[in-house]
Amino acid sequence: MKPFKTHNQQLTLLRSRNMVISDGSKAKRILESEGYYNVINGYKDLFLVKNGIGIPVNPELYIQNTKFEEVHALYVFDRELRNTLLKYLLIFEKDIKSKISYRFPEKFSSANAYLDIRSFTNNPDQLKQIVELISIITSTISKHAKRKDSPIKHYLDNHQEVPLWVLSNQLTIGNINNFYECIDDGLKDLIAKDYSTSYRRNYNLSAHIPKETLMDVLKTVNMFRNVCAHEERLYCFKLNRRARSNHISNLLNIPTSLLVGNLFTVVAQLKLVLTKKNFNELLRSIKELFLKFEGKFSTITFDDIKLVMGFQPNWESLF
Repeated sequence: MKPFKTHNQQLTLLRSRNMVISDGSKAKRILESEGYYNVINGYKDLFLVKNGIGIPVNPELYIQNTKFEEVHALYVFDRELRNTLLKYLLIFEKDIKSKISYRFPEKFSSANAYLDIRSFTNNPDQLKQIVELISIITSTISKHAKRKDSPIKHYLDNHQEVPLWVLSNQLTIGNINNFYECIDDGLKDLIAKDYSTSYRRNYNLSAHIPKETLMDVLKTVNMFRNVCAHEERLYCFKLNRRARSNHISNLLNIPTSLLVGNLFTVVAQLKLVLTKKNFNELLRSIKELFLKFEGKFSTITFDDIKLVMGFQPNWESLF
């Protein structure tokens, strides 16, 4: 276990590793409020001296003239980036919940049909997944049924059922991802067709968004949504298993080599499921954030940071 270090000792350690700390009092206040682990351990990587194969030297040394303010600026940038992306991930989350909550009861009109295994795909390979989904839904209803002023409690007490459009508000994006995977192919196609229609209306382009692509978008959004919600590092986050990108590449006219599971990937995929207005607002917010922070780095360039996120110099023209 690493020995405890005071904030002053932490600053001394950073100085011994070649970091420039011009205002020790300010740096100390940042460590007091944000934490050494969150700021330094989380965002130091781009500023470290690397050996010939890209691994930080041991013991760690910072690139000549690396300033404490630069590492902290990357930390603040990432926090604002999370807030920006999360806003539009939530817009999509609300939209997909709305579409599922309309199409599913349209086909299965009986009360609480989502608790009936027969309402889902008959694929035997997904039986366990469906049972687990129904268990999660049951647990969610049970938990909220005990809460005063809960809409779920209100519907149970007064109508003996909970409509899906009420229940869906209490389901996570992960639950919704599983729900979409578990419904039959006809419903999947219908919901995907809703997005195809919306995309054509927004961009005046003929486009077919198949159910497989929508499932890929849901999985990507789910992972990035978790990163934002848990305040993990976003700028360098990358999916371990990236979504199938060939069809998405063709739809967006973006090379598959750029859709590798990084931040650029999720932004590109959101174009398929957000309105044109919301997507353009997202792009504008990202551009403004880039402009706000690009002058805060001297040891590395802001282009270096953008490349880690997957944003090429011509990223705007790709959209």
